[in-house]
Amino acid sequence: MTARKLMPTVTGETIMAATRRGTLAGMVIGAAACTASAAHEGHAHDGIFQHGVASGDPLSDRVIIWTRLTDPGHNHRLQVRWELSATPDFARISRRGEAVAEAARDFTVKVDVTRLRPGQTYYYRFAYGSIRSPIGLTRTAPAVDGAMPGSLRLAVVSCSNYPAGFFNVYQAIAARGDVDLVLHLGDYIYEYGEGGYATQFGAQVGRVPDPPHEILSLDDYRKRYGQYRSDPDLQAAHAACPWLVTWDDHETSNDAWTAGAQNHDPATEGPWSDRKAAALKAYYEWMPIRDPAPGGAFEAINRRFDWGKLARIAMLETRLLGRAEPFDLEKDLTVTQGPDGRPVPDLAAFMTRLNDPGRQLLGPAQQAWLAEGMTAASQQGTKWNVLGNQVIMAKVKSPDFKAALSAESLAQIVAAIPQAAPFFELSGLGIPLNLDAWDGYPAAREALFAVAKPLAARTIVVTGDTHAAWANQLRDAAGDLVGVEFGCSSVTSPSIGDMLAQIGLEGDVLGGLIDQANADVLWNAQTRRGFTLLELTPERANATFIGLDTVFAPTFVASTDARFTTAWAPTAQALTKI
Repeated sequence: MTARKLMPTVTGETIMAATRRGTLAGMVIGAAACTASAAHEGHAHDGIFQHGVASGDPLSDRVIIWTRLTDPGHNHRLQVRWELSATPDFARISRRGEAVAEAARDFTVKVDVTRLRPGQTYYYRFAYGSIRSPIGLTRTAPAVDGAMPGSLRLAVVSCSNYPAGFFNVYQAIAARGDVDLVLHLGDYIYEYGEGGYATQFGAQVGRVPDPPHEILSLDDYRKRYGQYRSDPDLQAAHAACPWLVTWDDHETSNDAWTAGAQNHDPATEGPWSDRKAAALKAYYEWMPIRDPAPGGAFEAINRRFDWGKLARIAMLETRLLGRAEPFDLEKDLTVTQGPDGRPVPDLAAFMTRLNDPGRQLLGPAQQAWLAEGMTAASQQGTKWNVLGNQVIMAKVKSPDFKAALSAESLAQIVAAIPQAAPFFELSGLGIPLNLDAWDGYPAAREALFAVAKPLAARTIVVTGDTHAAWANQLRDAAGDLVGVEFGCSSVTSPSIGDMLAQIGLEGDVLGGLIDQANADVLWNAQTRRGFTLLELTPERANATFIGLDTVFAPTFVASTDARFTTAWAPTAQALTKI
């Protein structure tokens, strides 16, 4: 079979993808067909535009467009031309200009194209000499002072681990042609080298990490982004529509917080500040996102976007600006030995520390910024406040694994995941399932809920991180409903539920136990990779969870796993499965 790629055929909610991976060069994915000229250009650009094109951060009058020059030779500054057109054949150029690709920014090119029309679809491309880039499709946001948009479709994704499988999720999104925006909620790359988390699948699918070691330096991070952005499915999804992105932890290092990370050892890996600076510089170079304002903190990736008066989208930063160090059960929960020799945890002291109002997740400045933005959106008549958020916001307590599983199964789990032994031993005591999520910062969550609760702009939280799909109700300490949460599964990263399945526990054991233990978790699916399609109208919000049958082969089927809806009303409405 030749190494070329055919686009998937789409029927309803099912996508059948066939043939092997090759190049998507010169294709316009989405509303535009692959024209003869674009297909011809695909053969010319391979040596220079190997990482495709991308767009992001759309406002009503501007949008970011991005590309990278791959083979600059010994030149350190290269002139690049760009064009933006309202038609795919570029017969009428709306805007054009020149930009510089230079070594100081890893030869990436980012242009903030201004003076555009609101609510307009545009096509864009770059050129270096006679060599043209692939064509991308982007759009501007509708104006806030214009007519109410009829709908907004968001494809919500996170956790794309290159060696853990093929990026079939990105291919499925690109093939739809009906997505207005992709929201990537973090873990766009992973920092691990060979032998790290989920890299064992790399040999199976021919996707080993590059560089092969854990990434630490600026050159390391740049090279890792280059590997990811060489993937044709990721390029297709970027070319299909604009993206809104934020990072989680793996863009720097696992379980990052303001002053460090679980997967960073200063004694052997140098100062955390140096690694963080390198990681963030590479991120801003490689992502279609506006750079921070001069003098602003590099960590301040939080920003907001209006889609007319239908939705205000706030992309949050929950890792590096204000997050206190996450609690760890082994380190932070005092356990003594009872008269019968069994461990006795001091839960009261632990929960008192956990509920300390000083434990920040967003930090005071971002908390105030978010409150102001949500309130202003409601006052201007916006229907939905959408929060692009990294970690689960709903209250999720740990199931009682000791009561639900046999001693043999628990022993298998602990043998397979030794670091989880304290967690399983203490399950069933009311301790949150995930202390790295908002459950580890309950006072910060209550502060956010207090802002959201009275607003007419209803709150929808979209969340990544867990490699599992979620449909959750959000309730404050008084038990009042304040919003809903949709957690997307991962692009490739395996979940804890997958690990349990691998040791012989049949079915989605963890997802079922979480559902049973938590009234506000209406649905949790642990063993499917996929994305969430969130469609907003002035009347309601519908979330469709789309799962893939495999990421270990380039042929796959994507289908609907579940659908949930909530109506807009002056007060928060419950989720309903449809």
